[in-house]
Amino acid sequence: MRTKQLFILGAIFIVLVIVVLLFENPFGQSEYEKKIETAMPLFPNFNEEQVAKIEITATGETTTLSKQNGSWVVASMDNYPADSEGITELLAKVTEFKNTQRVSNNPEKQSEFEVDSTGVEAKLIDTSDKVVAHLFVGKTTPGFLSSYVRPADANEVYVAQGYLQSVFDKGTRTWKDRTIFNFNKGIVTQLNIVSPEETVELRLDADGAWQMLKPVAAAAKTTEIDTLLTTFSGLDTDDFAPATDDLAAYGLDTPHSTISAVRNDGTTATLHVGKEEEGKLYVKRDDTETVFRLFKSNVDQLIKKSETLKAEEVATEVETE
Repeated sequence: MRTKQLFILGAIFIVLVIVVLLFENPFGQSEYEKKIETAMPLFPNFNEEQVAKIEITATGETTTLSKQNGSWVVASMDNYPADSEGITELLAKVTEFKNTQRVSNNPEKQSEFEVDSTGVEAKLIDTSDKVVAHLFVGKTTPGFLSSYVRPADANEVYVAQGYLQSVFDKGTRTWKDRTIFNFNKGIVTQLNIVSPEETVELRLDADGAWQMLKPVAAAAKTTEIDTLLTTFSGLDTDDFAPATDDLAAYGLDTPHSTISAVRNDGTTATLHVGKEEEGKLYVKRDDTETVFRLFKSNVDQLIKKSETLKAEEVATEVETE
């Protein structure tokens, strides 16, 4: 009797294993994996290298990005240099879009996914002025790891990876390149910091050590200067100020502070600091007309005091009998 029961249980186990193999497919591709493998691009003829212009419309305003002489500019903002890394990311996303996961083909639901005029509209245009990709980017999915996307000439709405509205719409940050300075900090040989309290002059000596010449002669603190140079040489703006011919409006006609880095190729990087408004200070390079805005905490990382930059004096012990 016991042998018969074991035989029946064994047969049931084998049947269950066969069912699992047939329906769960544990050693094969999942349905989602199969969809990915057979998925088609939403824009099959899209080639990011051929894109020469991008028009982005969000909240009723259109920003035009244009490729001129191999470099991207914000054509709708006086051809100011554009955020090239952001554009590279946008183009890569359009290339990646596929029809893996369709969630709707009902035009009445487009507003629900914000893939109509309530979302972000993007047109990508080639050198012959032909639209090579036209799409709407909607809201994020409930999990916030994906977003809804719809080709403009179709009703189908798809899920695409990432928080895409921030990729396609920079909002108040704009598409302008936010770089103020980008140079090699290793070629700086002299630093000058002028503030209302004092003038600090630092110089690299023949042994590669930083020395303070003003307001007192002393050895300088290497770690503090290295941190300062790291910030200064890769400085990005927190905001842009409206263009103006009246620098006095920003306190930059007579800056209250200035920092300059003299480099070994004979060039100087200089930043002037103006007045503060709403927690940000107006700043300007001396070789451009653009006025930037930096949070006060970021300015404080540049306009350092001599006491912070001066190396601590090593006390010497005097032997006594």
